[in-house]
Amino acid sequence: MYCLSIDHTLAGVAVRRRFAYSKAERTAIEKRFCGRVGCVLLVTCNRTEFYFNRPREETPLPFGERDAALFRFYEGLAAEEHLFRLAAGLESMLVGEDEILGQIRNCYEESRLAGAAEGLHEVFQAALACGKRVRSETAISSAACSIATLAVNEVLRMKRGEKNVLLVGATGNIGGSVLKNLISSGDVRVTATSRSHGFCSEAEGAVSADYADRYDYINDADAVISCTASPHTVFEAEKISRRIKQEKERLFIDLSVPPDIDAAVGRLGGCRLVGIDDLREAAEENNRKKCAAVKGAERIVAECLLSFRAHEAARRNAAFFSGIPESERKALFLLKKESPELFIDRCARLREREI
Repeated sequence: MYCLSIDHTLAGVAVRRRFAYSKAERTAIEKRFCGRVGCVLLVTCNRTEFYFNRPREETPLPFGERDAALFRFYEGLAAEEHLFRLAAGLESMLVGEDEILGQIRNCYEESRLAGAAEGLHEVFQAALACGKRVRSETAISSAACSIATLAVNEVLRMKRGEKNVLLVGATGNIGGSVLKNLISSGDVRVTATSRSHGFCSEAEGAVSADYADRYDYINDADAVISCTASPHTVFEAEKISRRIKQEKERLFIDLSVPPDIDAAVGRLGGCRLVGIDDLREAAEENNRKKCAAVKGAERIVAECLLSFRAHEAARRNAAFFSGIPESERKALFLLKKESPELFIDRCARLREREI
């Protein structure tokens, strides 16, 4: 397997937004690979990753070689390890965040249903199982472990008393998490807009509003959080300026790539704009508190990788195993269970002996 990856450690939002492919764009890319090269395209607010199973020179990349030079390249065992670590939450800006596991699952399912993931099923399924195990056996997902949580914390640090929050994009994965965190805080009044109607109600703790009317709520809002998948600007500074009648502190939080909120909003009087990269400092502090859980997660990732590679060695050598004595075969598969690393080594030695 091979992987080209660009993330928050390599580039800021201005660069990453060029590779923030929409669902329609991802579908078009995947169609090009059906029956030719197995591929899975992962796009999140912090990264774009392209997984494929043919040599790079034989693979039609979804971007030019000049753009590909911006990406980090993983090959073979390094690509497998990267995917397992990513599923475990070890490569996220906020270590242990929960969203990435669902994002990997969704992108893999999207590619699988499009018929483009041929040859990548085993590694993605094993990585997803590893991510689940890490979260069930360690405390890596405890405390403030998602961008959604950090965004809500920014709101709660504002003035005392109840705050009016306008949330745009509540039906997405991150938007849904933000909505739940806001409602559970008990110190906010939420107006949630989306192009999907009827997704929330006052009984659930939020007032539903039409997306087209989003500017009408700016004047009363203490905070605006936007997390859509729109390729266009959702909030323009000029339109916001015209709607502001009451002078007060306003917080704008943009959790999207490409950005939803015009950068000029942060220069309006009383307005503070926080982008997804601005949350990095809070994320790093949270990560420092998770050292013990990280060590446990890394141990599990190493175990899962060895188990997966032993399984792959057995699968690739199935014909060979069928030709050796039963007693030797049973001993080998017992070794596979008890010591995957030794099993992999023994498989290699047996094949060398056969050759």
